[in-house]
Amino acid sequence: EGDVDVRPDADADVDAGETPSKPRFVRPRAEFRVPNATGTTLAIRPPRLGNYYSNAETDVLLALGCADGSVALCKTGILAARPGRPSGGAAGVVGDTSSASSTQRRQSLQIMSGSTPGDIVASIGEGHACVMSLDFHPTLPNTFAVGRKDGTVDIYSSSHGDDDRLAFRRVHHLVPSHHPIRALTYSRPDGALLFAGDDDGKVFSFDVSIASAAFAASSSSSAGASDASAPPPSPPWASIAAPVKLVACALTAHRGWVMHMAPFPDGRRLATCGSDGAVKVWDCGKGLG
Repeated sequence: EGDVDVRPDADADVDAGETPSKPRFVRPRAEFRVPNATGTTLAIRPPRLGNYYSNAETDVLLALGCADGSVALCKTGILAARPGRPSGGAAGVVGDTSSASSTQRRQSLQIMSGSTPGDIVASIGEGHACVMSLDFHPTLPNTFAVGRKDGTVDIYSSSHGDDDRLAFRRVHHLVPSHHPIRALTYSRPDGALLFAGDDDGKVFSFDVSIASAAFAASSSSSAGASDASAPPPSPPWASIAAPVKLVACALTAHRGWVMHMAPFPDGRRLATCGSDGAVKVWDCGKGLG
């Protein structure tokens, strides 16, 4: 169970005298199920960010949207890099940039954490509308946005709690629409904007840059005073909960559902696609144009 039969393309070119390659059987490195998961929404917590969770936590974490409105944060069984703990060389881990060799970086994917894949670290947002989309903030640790079936967008953030476990709280509740939000993404590379697309063909742009700037300032001010051997400080709620404002809305972005969106790495453009079959690229510098 779980094996995938990978067969060669029948139309692929085969040189004279060569024998077509035999099918390969590929097995997943890990396989698990999460109760109530919709199977349509998946995101990996950026492993290169500071790890604001228990010192015992070692995994790259995976977020799954669930029908009961919750987001399940699960272990993958793959070892994550820890800030302040260089792990270059053959023992490299996912998210570690100290390995100079590309071969070593490829080997990092072979490193397992020893934990059980699928163990739920946290369940966030239960009791709200079904999760339709989600995306992690690219620079704020343990911060993510959720698009819901009722047209709302929630932003959650976390620090490690008194019991050294993740303690999430909802810091923003946005109501841009009454239609499902199937598409959601932060701008890259800094996450200054949050984009959402609904089933009515609209695309919304929110300015969340104040939270990013406030967190960066608080982190830099506390860097000198922190002990290098201590875990990173908890992100201040005040900075994450900084004002978020709607800066633009494309009312007729698509003639149908907005299905997916992808930010350009320069932070200036956004690509969207919809059920109308159209793909559009938007200028994000001054709204959506």
